Amino acid sequence: MLRQLHRRQNLSLILSVLELAGISTPQAQADALGNIATARKLSRMLIGGNVPSMFARGAEHAFGVKRGWMDLPHNAPPPLPARLGVVAVEPTSAAESLPPSACEEADVPA
Repeated sequence: MLRQLHRRQNLSLILSVLELAGISTPQAQADALGNIATARKLSRMLIGGNVPSMFARGAEHAFGVKRGWMDLPHNAPPPLPARLGVVAVEPTSAAESLPPSACEEADVPA
């Protein structure tokens, strides 16, 4: 039973990584995982349905993590696989999001 809990939590981590990458619909997420489960099955697994071993191994393969990763507790999500694209990183401060010309001292009121 504990293994199912870990698999469900890790599935949630994987789907959150996909969502941050702009892959947010259940169908698109199923496609990104290599169609190892339907969108409907993904939804069922998240709300308490059985997460089969075959699905867990397929998800691990799709994300490039070690075999058995889905069966263990994790606090941090896995990195997005390169084949799915790069997650956009937001600037850490407002100044970094401005063009260089907007940061000149002449534009700053005294």
